[in-house]
Amino acid sequence: MRLVFDHLAVVAADLEVGTDWARERLGVDMNVGGAHPKMGTHNRLTRTGPDNFLEIIAIDPEQADPGRKRWYRMDDPAVHEMTKTALRPLSWIVATDDLDAVLGVARDLGLDLGEPVQVSRGDLTWRLSVRDDGDLPEGGTLPVFIQWPDGPHPAGRMPDLGLSISKLILRHPEPDRLGRLLSALGVRDMVELEDGQAGIAAEISRLDGPPVLID
Repeated sequence: MRLVFDHLAVVAADLEVGTDWARERLGVDMNVGGAHPKMGTHNRLTRTGPDNFLEIIAIDPEQADPGRKRWYRMDDPAVHEMTKTALRPLSWIVATDDLDAVLGVARDLGLDLGEPVQVSRGDLTWRLSVRDDGDLPEGGTLPVFIQWPDGPHPAGRMPDLGLSISKLILRHPEPDRLGRLLSALGVRDMVELEDGQAGIAAEISRLDGPPVLID
């Protein structure tokens, strides 16, 4: 099956705080995005390559409660508190052409990465692995999987603000074990592993300045 890095989800408690952060830390105005009615969230987006992008995402106060746990642990009070002033990359997302098959591989490994959920934003609809409890296994170091509809990648619709994700780093207290799981899922070569508290860091390269490490 096809597996390729798709995007990095950076969670903010408030989307305006997120866009201010992007302006101050990355030197760009991220003003393109939309709402996810099924999840009660909204986002801002910029392409970081022909088939990948950076997403800033937050709970949308204008939407009703979605009646389910939101993705990326966004209903966790601890996550909401820690993202009020400092945005956090909480999930990395891998695109596949067979979401059901890759989740079957995960189940065979004893991993609960969730079930396929159909999500939409504007005129775009896709399928994504989401757990019912909204949790991110292994502190978010295991990927979320996404399957886009056939056709051009949605990154082509996004503005190119001169950013690229030059390095994706996963920190974990058992990096060797995590590496074996990632290898079995077919995604080990997409990331670097470090020993430490479970979490994600990313190096963002820019046209007008030195790279920025976000974690």
